[in-house]
Amino acid sequence: MERRNAALMVALIILCLSMSLNVLFYWWLQSLQSRINDLSIENLRLKETLEILQRNLEYHHRVNASPAGTWIYIVGVVRLENGSTYGEILKIYARFIGGSGSMFIATSPKIGIELQASAETALMVAQQISGVEASTLDCMLTVVADRQLDVIDGPSAGAAIAILLTLTLQGEGENIRRDVVITGTIESDGKIGKVGGILEKAMAAARNGATKFLVPKGQAITTVYREEVTRIGPLKIIQYVQEKVNIQEYLEEQGYTNIEVVEVSNILEAIQHFKA
Repeated sequence: MERRNAALMVALIILCLSMSLNVLFYWWLQSLQSRINDLSIENLRLKETLEILQRNLEYHHRVNASPAGTWIYIVGVVRLENGSTYGEILKIYARFIGGSGSMFIATSPKIGIELQASAETALMVAQQISGVEASTLDCMLTVVADRQLDVIDGPSAGAAIAILLTLTLQGEGENIRRDVVITGTIESDGKIGKVGGILEKAMAAARNGATKFLVPKGQAITTVYREEVTRIGPLKIIQYVQEKVNIQEYLEEQGYTNIEVVEVSNILEAIQHFKA
């Protein structure tokens, strides 16, 4: 009897170990599959980035990449080493040369692939609005800043690029108003989408002497997060409280009284503000 019980105990232990090993093996397989999925996604991103870099390298080989053509102001958000941010004005130049409908972008400072994607949408919208077919042209864009900056990548220059390309294709690029600045994404149907960093960008536009700052519909009043610090003995509790800020009123409080904040919902509305 004791021998049988011992045998049963050994069998039970082996069964438990087997089940535990199966569970561990299953967990390992799941982790491996998750890692494979992550690597596949990363591979696609690297492939996309490489394709963009190859296209931009071709741009440098084909044409002089120094700024040329018509231009418009764009506004971005710069991140400092301490994590704080502020708005900065940049210029983006555009010109068209004979080609096959490709787009090439040279940027200084370096900006990522979201700008590329929004620029391609902007070109599509510009062709629709201008009525000019650009399939036999290559679009050359050059983004420049006065100094090296860590500009946060994003699609918020899409609306400005669409305006620049539309007026360039229409032959009106040289007459773009320089005292108007816009921020907003561009959608394929011409709508202007919401963006972040509105307050920082508004300040940059005001410092640059803009008389109009165009923002997406519904963003003339923006939400910011104000830090509140509460001390309880040696403890410091930090909370971030939502606060609604009227951009027009904020700029006036900062001493900028000659700039008007205007909401626009689509590219047709916005483009009227840039015509001299």
